[in-house]
This record gives sequence, structure tokens and C-alpha cells, in this order.
Amino acid sequence: MATETKPDTNTFARWVVGILLIGHGLIHMLGPFEIWGIFDIEELTGQPSFDITQAAADFLGTAWLVAFAVLLVAGIGVLAHRSWWRMWAVAGVVVSQAVIVMWWADAATGTIPNVLVVAAVVFAKRLGLRSRGP
Repeated sequence: MATETKPDTNTFARWVVGILLIGHGLIHMLGPFEIWGIFDIEELTGQPSFDITQAAADFLGTAWLVAFAVLLVAGIGVLAHRSWWRMWAVAGVVVSQAVIVMWWADAATGTIPNVLVVAAVVFAKRLGLRSRGP
């Protein structure tokens, strides 16, 4: 008699969290595009919330890229059933929230996906986001 094996993960939750991480990371690409003048996005001012030099703002534009990369890696990790995705997700949220605070007028709503990512990390076991390897 054949027995069905139950998957050890919740596929729906895994996809939702993975897409959340990757999508949130991709949104971070808007930061350097606006700050560095690559694209002019009408809805964004590109101006930091604090009085800093343009050189400092240009340098901090790279932090938006770091948030993009780290959140992207976390998203790939959760989709690939890797245990390290949570560490990357937390690091991504830290960098993300730092640049959101720096450009609050443009990016305040980015706090919402950061809260959702933290919730996913905290409740990963309950969501069935177990890993298959390191």
C-alpha cells in the first residue's frame, strides 16, 4: 500500500514570502535611479530627509543597491528551501529601513513590507518555511 508523503513546507507561504522579498528588493532599485539621476521618477523627490551633501547622498545611493541585493538573496534562499534566508532577510530589513528613514518622504511606505518580512522571519516555523539544507 502506497503512502502519501506530506510535504514539510507550505508552498503557498514560501512563494508569498519569496515574492515579497524579491519584489521589495526590486523596489529598492528606484532609490539609486532617482538619486543618481538615471531616471526622473515624478513621484519621488530624490531628496534625503536629513541635510547631507550631494556627494554623501550619491554614496548612500549604494545602500539602496545593497538592500536590493540582500533582499534578493533572501528571497532566492526562501524559495530554495535554505535555512540561511532568515539571516539575509533580517540584514536586508536593517539596510532597507535605514535608507527608508534617510529618504522618508519618498519611501515611508517601504516600512510595511519590512514589517511583513520580520513577521515572516519570526513566524517561519508556523508558516511551514522549513529548510532542506544549509
